Amino acid sequence: MTSEKGGTMPTRRQAVTLSVGALTVLVVAISGWMSTGASAQAPAAKTPIKIGVLSPLTGPLAALARDVVDGARLYVDEVHGEMAGRKVELIVEDYEFKAAVALTKTKKLVERDRVHVVVGVILSAAVLAMKDYIHAQEVPFIVSGAAVAESITLEKPSPYVFRTSFSASQVPAPLGKFTYDKLKARTATVIAGDTVGTIELVMGFARAFEEAGGKVVQELYPPIGTTDFGPYIGKIRRDVGVVATLVPGADGIRFIKQYEEFGLKGKIPVVDTAPGITDIAVLPAAGTAAVGMYATNAYVHTIKSPANQKFVQAFRAKTGRDPGGPGEYTYSALAAINQALQATGGNIEVKAKFLDALRKMDLEAPRGRIRFDRYQHVIQDVIITRIDKVGDQIVPVVVETVRGVDQFLGLAPEEYVKRPRLIMLKGTFGK
Repeated sequence: MTSEKGGTMPTRRQAVTLSVGALTVLVVAISGWMSTGASAQAPAAKTPIKIGVLSPLTGPLAALARDVVDGARLYVDEVHGEMAGRKVELIVEDYEFKAAVALTKTKKLVERDRVHVVVGVILSAAVLAMKDYIHAQEVPFIVSGAAVAESITLEKPSPYVFRTSFSASQVPAPLGKFTYDKLKARTATVIAGDTVGTIELVMGFARAFEEAGGKVVQELYPPIGTTDFGPYIGKIRRDVGVVATLVPGADGIRFIKQYEEFGLKGKIPVVDTAPGITDIAVLPAAGTAAVGMYATNAYVHTIKSPANQKFVQAFRAKTGRDPGGPGEYTYSALAAINQALQATGGNIEVKAKFLDALRKMDLEAPRGRIRFDRYQHVIQDVIITRIDKVGDQIVPVVVETVRGVDQFLGLAPEEYVKRPRLIMLKGTFGK
């Protein structure tokens, strides 16, 4: 096994396993927090409900970040600026794709703006930096960007933290099995931007691919913001059956175009282990270089359902473009907030009741039916697509849908957490 990053070869492995006993303690702890830590203020029916929207509007993932904001704004427009008889105010903050700035902006939203709920965030490290503060301040927070680290919902779970996007195993695992079973690949190189969430995503693919019978033989981790992928593409083994990627934003555009320039397109297939190169916010710029890729996602704008067609038409009318995953995840997060407000008569100030209603969320979202598990993480369908040229457009075409996938991949939670957790450092596979 070769693990390479800028000429170094990290080989350490770090895995965390939760015991069944610890799992029980965590579940009990959530119940205790709910009964003792929640505020019980009187309703403030005429004051606005303030929702903070955190998104990295400057930085390498700006194209994905604007979907977070536009998804929130579209939902508020559709409910005419009101939920359960109360005006809704969105307060948008740019955290610049920096974890420390995300915490600073969260404190501003909570302490100065007095928001009732926070949504958004594309960066696992940002959520992890915010999590303890959010819990201490008792502010409901719905991760609706693309912060995927499993530890967000599985380690020290908080009754205030929810996720409507996806976790690091949930979306990549079905693609790992599909790649082995349907694409007939037996060996793989993984390549991901060098940050926690992207690495966890390719590791989620790698674990499922190896469990299906395949072998990951090489790992490459270019820094976020890499402009020249030549040194990394040059190192890709030419005998592998597939290259599995998670290179997000502008980096993904550069990678796939340079991959084609190196003459590898059509020789070694590329799969996207989550919406990176193939997210609709990036795909038009990637262009024909992305044609032929397979990808996995929880949402694509080409889902054929009345709810999604209505959503796509409205999003296009508002923004002039098709919605990507973060747009739908945030739109659905606000729908979940609205559903909980309707159930509580708009009284978001009584947090225990509001959180209990939010936990019971069950919606027919644009992507399909969604609901939360006991750790407040979304259960949803996973969609595998092939990128094709249809007319004059480059679009994801659905080839397989796996229904009702949870973050435990069909295992009992107690069994899932016995497994080694997804790898936070590299060099694990191929040993």
